[in-house]
Amino acid sequence: MKTLTPLLAAALLALAVPAGAALAVTAEVDRNTVEISGNLYLTVTVSGDSHNMPEPKLPNMQNFNVYDSGRSQSISIINGRITSSVSFTYILTPRFLGIQRIPAITVFNGKEKAIAPEIQVTVTKPAQPSQQAAPQPAAPQRQPRRPAGRPAAQGGEPIFIKAEPDKRSAYPGEQINLSIKFYTSVPLSSNPRYVPPSFKNLIAEDLPPVRNGETDIGGVRYAYSEIKTAIFALTAGPAEIQPLTVIAQIPSKAAVDPFDPNFFQNMLAMSGAQGESREFTTETIRLDIKPLPAGAPADFAGAVGNYSITASADRTEARTGEAVNFSVTVAGSGNLKAVTAPKLPELPDFKVFDTMSSLDVRKEGDVISGKKTFTYILVPRTEGRKTLPAVRFSFFDPRAGAYKETRTEPVAMLVEKGAEGAKSVYFSPTPAQGAVTASGADIRYVSERSGAATLPHLAAKVMALPPWTHALPAALLALCFWLASFNRFKSANPLLFRFRRARSEASRDIEEAETLIKAGKPNEAVSVLYDSFMNYLSDKCGVKVSALTMKKAAGLIKERFPATGERSLEEIRELWTALELRHFSPEAAGTEGTSDLAKKYSLLLEMLEKELRK
Repeated sequence: MKTLTPLLAAALLALAVPAGAALAVTAEVDRNTVEISGNLYLTVTVSGDSHNMPEPKLPNMQNFNVYDSGRSQSISIINGRITSSVSFTYILTPRFLGIQRIPAITVFNGKEKAIAPEIQVTVTKPAQPSQQAAPQPAAPQRQPRRPAGRPAAQGGEPIFIKAEPDKRSAYPGEQINLSIKFYTSVPLSSNPRYVPPSFKNLIAEDLPPVRNGETDIGGVRYAYSEIKTAIFALTAGPAEIQPLTVIAQIPSKAAVDPFDPNFFQNMLAMSGAQGESREFTTETIRLDIKPLPAGAPADFAGAVGNYSITASADRTEARTGEAVNFSVTVAGSGNLKAVTAPKLPELPDFKVFDTMSSLDVRKEGDVISGKKTFTYILVPRTEGRKTLPAVRFSFFDPRAGAYKETRTEPVAMLVEKGAEGAKSVYFSPTPAQGAVTASGADIRYVSERSGAATLPHLAAKVMALPPWTHALPAALLALCFWLASFNRFKSANPLLFRFRRARSEASRDIEEAETLIKAGKPNEAVSVLYDSFMNYLSDKCGVKVSALTMKKAAGLIKERFPATGERSLEEIRELWTALELRHFSPEAAGTEGTSDLAKKYSLLLEMLEKELRK
């Protein structure tokens, strides 16, 4: 017992020592109840003991339109230890009424993985109809129906979309605001879904929130929703804004046949719970990006905008050998993500370590602005009064059409002599190695007695084994080669293996859904079936089907698998529609109906496995 006591004390002491801050992520919303016409702020905070924090991976949220609203980062360096925290803000616009869920959010830095639990939000009807994101006029005029996907160039159509940049010629890095307005004079079943465009020679930043209003065009009263996006050109030359898409659910006005097999589904569509899905797209917009003028300063690194620069140290008094945090902050309007660290002047009295940066982006008044802070770690070499010279920063002001230079004020510091025997500070994550000590004089022998000749004795025993045992090492080596080749083939062909295991994973999901149905949890079972069906089609097609409309998904399946019959495609549409209705309207899910969906899904799998073959 006396022997174990020191070991136990050492173990308890080790547990009591705080470990480094592990990767962590939290997610929270500003409220848990929101109107269908309102916005929800989602804040995801990632923290850890590294200055390079990974961005969160947002799950596919079909219940919300998601817009990036900026980020802020803070870095602290104390005694050589770095801790960082980054907050990402998103604005969510609900698309459906009822209880909606924001799925779990994950972050991964290559070594650690952290997960924030899902969040439940209740979406209610608006207090006043006029406050809806897509208001419903009392008496909309009847207009001829326009084919889905065809852009409307002018008013007179019941629904159309416009995309206009505030300028068609700009410099690289100059902000261009793209305005997307979706007009409607007819009621909608839910908030429209916005599919952003792709860009050529451009990068984009959301400018939330969504603006809503009403206007008269050609004597017709329209409700509109406006989305703005800030775009920045990368290089001089042509640039393009590819077509963007808005998907809207429009209540069907067709007569309902009581003898139609889909009678109840059609009744729900007419009542507004589900409607006809239509796409509205814009034309390609071309921009002219002008080259920056000649005569750039020598220290110009490509910053475009309007900036100022400041510098400060975390303390004005220090000792030789101690670390000082010297921060240089670039603030203003422009693409701060592209701003690089200013070059420090010569500092012969200091040892300079690597730079770390933190970013704080704001999106106010449709302008991308904020600040970017670069932290340098300086270690004084000698004592005395020291001055950190001014740091210069050059940028191009697109409004003035000229290069400008700004600089910081010098920073004074008093450095005293460090204490004798003071330990060195290491800024690398690995601890410093200890000093080399002598292990002894001359040669230290392990043993003075000569050992027995064990090797020949062991070899004789191996040779005495049966002949077939000598083939085992060769068989194991061949098996290792085969496994390595199989793993390389599997890594090089992920889509093929997803295609092959799609059926088995779908069967497991059906079993899980049936277990939930027996437990009296039909809503959870519908969610499992819906996700499983989307994953099954995605694995078979090699494309994320949930990001497509039903019409495009059916066309893709027919293109990839020409042997697919019309009956199978119709069954896919019916199951997709039924699962989507119950998934996005939980009150429509019942135990009996959910059980029928599971059986229909199982039978459809049997049919599709015969037709979805490569």
